[in-house]
Amino acid sequence: MIFHLDTSSEKAIGIAELQGRIDANNCNDLKKSFSQWLQYSSNIVFDCSGLEFIDSSGLGAIVDCLRKALEAHGDLRLSGLGPKVSLIFEITKAKKLFSMYPDSSSAVASFSLLGSV
Repeated sequence: MIFHLDTSSEKAIGIAELQGRIDANNCNDLKKSFSQWLQYSSNIVFDCSGLEFIDSSGLGAIVDCLRKALEAHGDLRLSGLGPKVSLIFEITKAKKLFSMYPDSSSAVASFSLLGSV
């Protein structure tokens, strides 16, 4: 996972690049990292373009991250979901919980467009 801040808008937006797999073996790492990222910004984009696989534990971790962002008066948005990962969000109906974008640039821009920053 790579994390950086986009400072092109009024407030910094965190971008976390998720890669490989998010499953029972590493979902706790994601939750711990997310708590640290919230210290920099409560508005975060998960760039999922490098994410190849997610299981129910990984999905639960992402939903937990959304809850933490909302509690911090921010939001978590997803971008670049591939077909396999997107299917998991569709099957479980978790896609109703998230704002999803084709790429991280669109997701970052959406914070300004919707007045969420």
